Amino acid sequence: MSVLVAVVAAVAVSAAACGSSDDEGGEETSAEAWADDVCSSVSSWDSAVTQAGSTLRDPRDLSVNEARDAVGDVVDATSTLVTEVSDLGPPDTEAGEDAQALLETLADDLEAEADVLSDAMDTDADTASELLADTSTITGALSTMSADIRTTLEGIEGLDGAAELQDALAGSESCQQVGVN
Repeated sequence: MSVLVAVVAAVAVSAAACGSSDDEGGEETSAEAWADDVCSSVSSWDSAVTQAGSTLRDPRDLSVNEARDAVGDVVDATSTLVTEVSDLGPPDTEAGEDAQALLETLADDLEAEADVLSDAMDTDADTASELLADTSTITGALSTMSADIRTTLEGIEGLDGAAELQDALAGSESCQQVGVN
């Protein structure tokens, strides 16, 4: 399960695409609120993946239900992340509509990978080890999710007119908590 731990670490790294901190204080702008919401959602998902990684670290000590529950928690957290980023709406910035479109694509990609996780858990296994025998499916889905998040954040930074979003992501406490410097 060390691969799962590596994937969990990659989630934190994925947020590093946000930029660096430059908190100036004052009233929060639309871009800043949006950045906080995005990174808070990613942080919650990251916490669920980290917890699942801790649970799944040694499948010999797990029951089938514990293993299913751990992966199910990731699926649930992914569903929550998808809902939250889909419900944000675009920030009121020059690149806001394009940034939201990238989040919508991310939501679709994450839903597809959550389906892969659900399918991997939908077996007649008698032991957790049997259930997790195809760890490559699970870790592959988690790796893809992490890469999708990283690619989306990098895409937002690269949008024409995204300077305000870049600054907001760099200054967001939530983004800093998931690994933004």
